[in-house]
Amino acid sequence: MDWLRRPALFPGRVTPAGGGAEASLSVLSLARRAWTERQQDGHQALLWATQVLEALPGLALAGKQGVQLQGRMTLILAEVHLQHLRLDDAEQAAAQARALFAAVDDACGLADVCWLHHMLAADRGDTQALRQSLQEALRHAERAAEPERQLYFRIVMARSDMLQDAEQARQAWAGRLPESAEGLSSMCAAALADYLGVREGLLSHFAASANWFELGFEQALASGQLRRAMALASNLGFTFTAASDYARAIDWLQRGLALARKAGWPGSIGLCLAQTGEAMRRVGQVAAARELLQECLDTLDGHPVSRTILLALSYLGQVELDSDHAPQALALFETLVSRALQVGSTDLRLDGELGRARSLHRLHRLDDARGVAQAALGLAQQLQQQTMRVELLWLLTAIARSAGATSAVVLEGLSEAVTLAGAIEGYRAPPGLLEEAAEALAAAGRHEEAYAHARRAALVRRDSLSDEAAKRAAALHLHQQIEAMSAEREHLRRLAEAESARAQALEDAHQVLTHLSRIGQEITAELVAERVFEALERHVHALLPVSCMAIYLLDETRTQLVCAFGVEEAQAFVDPPVPVDEVHSYCARCVRERRGFVLGIDERPHEESQVPGTSEMHSVMFSPLMISERVVGVMTVQTPKVAAYGHREELIFASLCAYAAIALDNARAYLRLSELQRHVMAQEKLAALGAMVAGVAHELNTPIGNSLLVASALLSDARDFETQVQRGALRRSDWQLHAERTREGLEVIERCMDTAAALVRSFKQVAVDRSAEQRRPYELLELCQQCQQSLGLMLRRAGVHLQLSVPQGLMLQGYPGALSQVLVILINNAVTHAFEGREQGRLLLESQLVGLDQVHLSLSDDGVGMSEAVLRRVFEPFFTTKFGQGGSGLGLSICLNIVETLLGGRIRVSSEPGQGSRFVLELPLVAP
Repeated sequence: MDWLRRPALFPGRVTPAGGGAEASLSVLSLARRAWTERQQDGHQALLWATQVLEALPGLALAGKQGVQLQGRMTLILAEVHLQHLRLDDAEQAAAQARALFAAVDDACGLADVCWLHHMLAADRGDTQALRQSLQEALRHAERAAEPERQLYFRIVMARSDMLQDAEQARQAWAGRLPESAEGLSSMCAAALADYLGVREGLLSHFAASANWFELGFEQALASGQLRRAMALASNLGFTFTAASDYARAIDWLQRGLALARKAGWPGSIGLCLAQTGEAMRRVGQVAAARELLQECLDTLDGHPVSRTILLALSYLGQVELDSDHAPQALALFETLVSRALQVGSTDLRLDGELGRARSLHRLHRLDDARGVAQAALGLAQQLQQQTMRVELLWLLTAIARSAGATSAVVLEGLSEAVTLAGAIEGYRAPPGLLEEAAEALAAAGRHEEAYAHARRAALVRRDSLSDEAAKRAAALHLHQQIEAMSAEREHLRRLAEAESARAQALEDAHQVLTHLSRIGQEITAELVAERVFEALERHVHALLPVSCMAIYLLDETRTQLVCAFGVEEAQAFVDPPVPVDEVHSYCARCVRERRGFVLGIDERPHEESQVPGTSEMHSVMFSPLMISERVVGVMTVQTPKVAAYGHREELIFASLCAYAAIALDNARAYLRLSELQRHVMAQEKLAALGAMVAGVAHELNTPIGNSLLVASALLSDARDFETQVQRGALRRSDWQLHAERTREGLEVIERCMDTAAALVRSFKQVAVDRSAEQRRPYELLELCQQCQQSLGLMLRRAGVHLQLSVPQGLMLQGYPGALSQVLVILINNAVTHAFEGREQGRLLLESQLVGLDQVHLSLSDDGVGMSEAVLRRVFEPFFTTKFGQGGSGLGLSICLNIVETLLGGRIRVSSEPGQGSRFVLELPLVAP
C-alpha cells in the first residue's frame, strides 16, 4: 500500500497508564516496526501487529492514544489482507479501523483508511468508488493539516484524471503540482514521477516519459512502495513497447514480475504476468505468452472475478486464436464474458463477445457466430465504442461470405464498415478491410470506386510502414537518449558517491566533535581529581588507540612534576617525581616548551626515556595541560602500534587535554574552597554554639533564679520556726502558717524546675540522635491520622479543625517517629501563633507525589500570617515572638534539623500578613 512511510502513528507522546512503563515501551517499539515493515515483510508485520493488539488490553494506554494505536494495527491487518487478495477480510478490517479512528476523530487515520478503500476499489474494478474514496481521503488530510498527504493524494488524483481525459486534466492541473521532484519526500517524488511519466507518454514523448518512470521506480523502492514500483516497471514496459523497443519493454516487465514474485503478492504477480504475456504475444512469442498467462490464471485461481484475471483470459484467448486453437479460444472467451457480466465490466465483456464471435467463425458455427457478433454490435453501439463496431461489422461480413451470401450483401457490409471507419476522427481503416472492399466493388463492376479503395489501402499500408519505420527510428533515438541518460546518471552517481564520502567524513568529524563536547561537559562538571582521571581514562580508549596513559601535575613549588595518575594495560602505576629541568624527560620538555609533540612521527623516542621493565612504545603523544598561559601539568598516551597517531588523533588528544586542564584546575580550586568552607563553618559553629549557650543560660536564669529566691525565703522561715520551737512558744497558728509558706514555696520551686527541665529537653532535641530512631517502611496517611488523634484534645480546646488530604497507600521508607515529631511541632506552633485573638481556625495537612521518588507534605493555616522580618528568622534557634509567654524559639529550628539531616529533605515556608502560613516538607520516599 502506498501510504506515507512516516504516518502520524502517535500524535504527541504516548504515556502508558498501566501495565508497566517498560512493557508499554516494548509494545510501542513493536508497533512501529510492524508499521515500517508492512510492505517489506507483510507476514512478519502481521505477526507483530497481532501481538500488539493482544497486548493492548493489559497495558491500558491512555484514552485516544490507545485507540489510535489499535486503529493503526488493524489497518496493517487490512493492508496485508489486501496484498494477498483477501479482499473481504481487508474490507472488514478497514471498516474496524475506520470506526476506531472516527471514535477519537483522528483525521489522519481516516485519510489512510480512505486510501486503503481506494486501493480496494482498484482491485475490484469499481471505478466509481475509486474516485470517491480518493476525494474523501484528501478531505480528511486537509482537516488533519497534513500537507504531505494532501500533495500525495492530489498527485494520484491528477494521474487518474489524466488517464480519463488527458487534455482536460492537463488544463485542470496546470500550475497546481510541482514540475520537479527536488525537495520532495521519496513517497511524493515517486507519485509525481509516475504522474509526469503518464503525462509525457500520452504526448508520445517517450524518452521523457521513460526518464520520469525510471526516477519514480527508484524513489518507490527507496521509500518502500513495492506496489508502486511494480506498476512503474509495467509502465516502462508499455512505454518501450509503444516506441517499438520490445527488448527493453520485456526487460522492465520482467523486473516488475521479479519484484512481485519476491513480495509474494498474488494480485501483483498476476498483473505482471498478464501484462508481460501480452507483450510477448505482440512480439510473436506465442508459446512464452501462453505460459505466462496460464501462470497468471493459476496464481489468481481463487479470485475468479478479479479484473486482472479477466485481462488474462482476454489475452490468452487472443493467443489461442493466433495459434489457430479455436475451441480453446472459445472456452476462454465464454468464461471471460460470464465473469465480466458478474462484476459489471462492460469493456472486458465486449472484448469477450468479439473473441467469441471470431472463435465461432473459425469453427464454422456461422449462425452462432452471427448471433454473438450482432449482439456485440448492439452493445458496442450502446457504449459508443466505434472502433469495436468497425471490427464487428467486418467480422459479420466475413461470416456472411462464409455462409454463401451474395456479392451485394458482402459489398453492403464492407461499405458500411469502411464508411464508419472513415467517420472516426484520428482512426485509419485497416488495409485488409479496404482491400476486401476494393475486390467486392471490382466484382460488382464499380471499378473507379474499387481503384479508390485499393489506392487508399496502399496509402494506409505505406503510412503504416512509414509509422513502423518512424517508430523504429524513434526507438533507436530513444535508445541513444536512454544510454546518454544512463551515462549521465552514472556520472552523477559517482559524483554523489564522492559527495557522500565527503559528507560521511564531515559527519564523522561532527560526531567526534559532538562526542568530545559531551566528554568535555562530563569532565569539567567533576570537582574531584580522582573522578576526572577516571572519566579521562574511560573516554580516551573510545577515541584513541592507547596502551599506556599518564597524567603529571606540577607541585606547589612548580619545580617538579608529580605522577597523579598512571595506567598501563589496565594496571595502575605511579612514577617518581620528575624535575622540570630534567633533560631526558619528555614530560619536563613539554612543560618547558609549552607545546605538545608526537613521537613516532616528529621524532623517534630516545633510549634514555624507556623505563626498564616496560613495553616499548612506538607511538607516543605528549601535551601540556594549560589554562591560558599557565601550565598545570602534562598528559601522555602511548601504544606499541607503529604510526598510530596522525593529525586527527593529535587534534582529539589536544581537545581532551584542554578539558582535562580546566577540570583539574577546577578540582584544585574546589579543594582549596572546601578547606576554606570547612574552616568558616567551624568558626560559624563555634559562634552559633556560643550564641546558643548564651540563649540557654538566659532562658534558664529566670526559673533557676526564682527557685533560689524561694528556697532562700523557705530557709529563712525554717530558721525562724526552729528558733520558736527551741523557745517552746509555738502556737497552733504558727504551725499552720509555717506549713502553708513551705507548701507555696515548694510549689513555686516545682514549677520553675519543670520549666527548666522542659527547656533542657527541647535544647537536647536540637541535635537529633539517629541511633535512637528505628528505620522502617510506613504509610503516610496512617502516620498523619495518628498525629491528628494524639493532638485531638488540644485542637478541640483551641477550637482548631485539622483536615487531612493525604492519598491512601503512599508508602515511605525512613523514620516515622522523627516525621511525627516534626508534624507535632508544626501543629503546636500553628495553634500557638497563628490563631491569636481568635476562637477558631482551620489547618489543612495535604500531600502530593512529585516525580517517582519525592513527596511534598504541606501544613496550611488560615491564621494571621507572618511579616517578612519574622519569615526571614523563623528557623533560627531561640527566635520567638512569645518570649516570656511560654515560647522557647527552638521548635522550628528542631524541625529544620530533623528534616534536613535525618529525613534527607527540605523545609520551606511562605506567608503574608493576614493570609495565613504554609509550611512545605519536600521529602524523599526513601530517607538516606
